Amino acid sequence: MWDVCHPANSIVWALLKFFCSRYDAYTVQKTDGERKWHVAVKQPLTPRVVEAHLKGEITVAGYAVDVMNRTRFICFDIDDKLEDPQGLAARIVDACINQPSPREPRFYRRSVWLEASRYPDPSYHVWLLFTPKIPAKVARWLAAKILEHAGVNPKQVEVFPKQGEVSATRPYGSCVKLPLGLHRKAGKWSRFLDLDSWEPLPNDCILDVWGVHFGDSDMRELARLASQESRAVQVPLATLPKRSLELQPNEEDGMVNFLVKYWRPGRRNRVLMCFLGWAIKRGIPYNSAYRIVKRVCAITGDEEATARLQNVRYHYENRLSLGSRLLGKAGLKEIIQEALAE
Repeated sequence: MWDVCHPANSIVWALLKFFCSRYDAYTVQKTDGERKWHVAVKQPLTPRVVEAHLKGEITVAGYAVDVMNRTRFICFDIDDKLEDPQGLAARIVDACINQPSPREPRFYRRSVWLEASRYPDPSYHVWLLFTPKIPAKVARWLAAKILEHAGVNPKQVEVFPKQGEVSATRPYGSCVKLPLGLHRKAGKWSRFLDLDSWEPLPNDCILDVWGVHFGDSDMRELARLASQESRAVQVPLATLPKRSLELQPNEEDGMVNFLVKYWRPGRRNRVLMCFLGWAIKRGIPYNSAYRIVKRVCAITGDEEATARLQNVRYHYENRLSLGSRLLGKAGLKEIIQEALAE
């Protein structure tokens, strides 16, 4: 079985990892010249399928919600038939990355992607990506808050995921076309655009993608807000949790320098476990934690670096729900005390 989480340096991997919510089925876009439609393919969405999509041999759309009712993204679809599609897209992008304070953007820029779905036509997708997946109901609630903050009428924009959950009668839900493919009817390619200049970017720009990561307590709060809100209860976007940022380079440097001091044979695994527990509790994103551990392993010549990095991925994908039960700051303190005693 292929490993979608493997951090390979490829556009195929980036599309699978960040723009697909499920891998057991997908759809293929068809056209007769006058209209287009999607045909369901109930087979695995594999790297080979995505490669064919990138070559224009087929045009693939992925389902937005997985079987556990989770999603990797919010996608705002802005049609070129609207009065000012570029203006609408710009307002949504701004609502995602505006800065309530000089050091605190709403979401990190590399988690927000602007796509011209059939370049150069003014038809846009604005993607907000998450690592790991979040409940589809929470994603839809966040999308509504973003549109509210942007001052955009929800009726003007198609939002994916369209469903908060799948069911026995509707086991797949809605799908959205993968980026960087060929629009079969228009005969035009998808391109990612620079958020400032709106100029097309090279396709390998998405190798820099970083998904938004919410800490365990923030995720519980988002789920609470999403479940209680009704038309009569409006929660302002300013109340959204903001602990979803990548660490600054100097902050990562400081953590690397700290860990290197205690990254010794016989203690390295404990240090790693405590660091990951601390990082998850603090809402430190996967990408930052991965880079930190990778650098520590390189500096110390850790012969088990591959296993350490696999452990980072395992923690972020499988242990976020443990919350306070994760060993973190207290464990690091114990390790420091032991090292001082020696």
